[in-house]
Amino acid sequence: MGDTYANTRILKVNAALAVLLLLFLSVVTLRAVIDSGKAWQYDKVFTDTGTLSAVIATVDDDMWAAGDGLLLHYDGTGWQHRPMPASFGAKVFDDVRFDAVDSGGFLFTASLDDENASWMARWDGTRWTALPELPDGHRVIDVRAFTADDIWVLDGETGAYHWDGTGWTAMDLPVTVTALDGVAPDDLWAVGYDYPDGPDEHLSLPGAQPATLHWDGHDWQPVRTPEYHYTVPAPEQLAYFTEVVALAKDDVRVYGEHTSISEDDESDPAAETIRRRWNGTGWIELPKPEGACSDRGPWVTDGRRGAVLNAGRYLTADGLCEGIAQSKLPDPYGTASGPKQSLRLNAITSVPGTDKIIGVGTVGDASAIVSLRR
Repeated sequence: MGDTYANTRILKVNAALAVLLLLFLSVVTLRAVIDSGKAWQYDKVFTDTGTLSAVIATVDDDMWAAGDGLLLHYDGTGWQHRPMPASFGAKVFDDVRFDAVDSGGFLFTASLDDENASWMARWDGTRWTALPELPDGHRVIDVRAFTADDIWVLDGETGAYHWDGTGWTAMDLPVTVTALDGVAPDDLWAVGYDYPDGPDEHLSLPGAQPATLHWDGHDWQPVRTPEYHYTVPAPEQLAYFTEVVALAKDDVRVYGEHTSISEDDESDPAAETIRRRWNGTGWIELPKPEGACSDRGPWVTDGRRGAVLNAGRYLTADGLCEGIAQSKLPDPYGTASGPKQSLRLNAITSVPGTDKIIGVGTVGDASAIVSLRR
């Protein structure tokens, strides 16, 4: 999912305001970035942990953060280390993610870079319940969970897997899919790419093209998707979708890229961003991203105030593009007198039922949990 941030289902369901804001900005000239006083403030800094890369919140006193071999929990009084789910063993994982379950709780998935496998467990608010590994030990690339017994997973290749509460059902899809989302169990989308004429670099062949599949509750069906071609000769062209955000049955947004593989010193056509919207009957092209606060993909809504577009940009409800600054790093992680250092955010999420937005990332050699100060 460039820089990407946690975009759980909780956020997508509450994204209507952000959609209206972004549609408004597509037809007006964006203003310059405004210094509004917003800043990321440090809630907790860890010097004895790995990198934090995932965060999720169910309520204001049940927040979780995870990273390289660690799991942290906030219970309303403070952040504390928690043991990994027992089913994960003693492994130190390189890649972790949280995914909200619509019916309650969330999924925690962890993977190792040197192993083609993932471990999954569901938190129901009280305990962890392990899910078996995917058939043939495939790695989990994306997840969409409706209930505890209705979970979909992609392996980043041509495999889709469905959990019904008792076991995984594997499905071999006709194209490579790397992202999925949906608004209902019978309205699910998976996107990626395909080679219509085979993976050949000959100039006469189109190369990879975006691909879209739709699940109607019974079958995965291909959805006709626009192709992308340069008007000048180029080596193997690659066009693909990398992200899908389903906001409604007639509002599904996909993002990707059109580029080519260079084979010599000749200059290649410039890469271009792909941005499309399914309106219920067909694909329409979204306006090209322009300005500091344009729609470039996932965002985190901030109630009726606006939306956090990325670590440094905030879009207000009246269309103003504001910057988000960084606070001084506490020194020694207890006072505000320390020097200002660069904060890199790896994930951001909103806290349901509140106006709070939290993020996790790194600052120097330390890991940090931050919240948005207004």
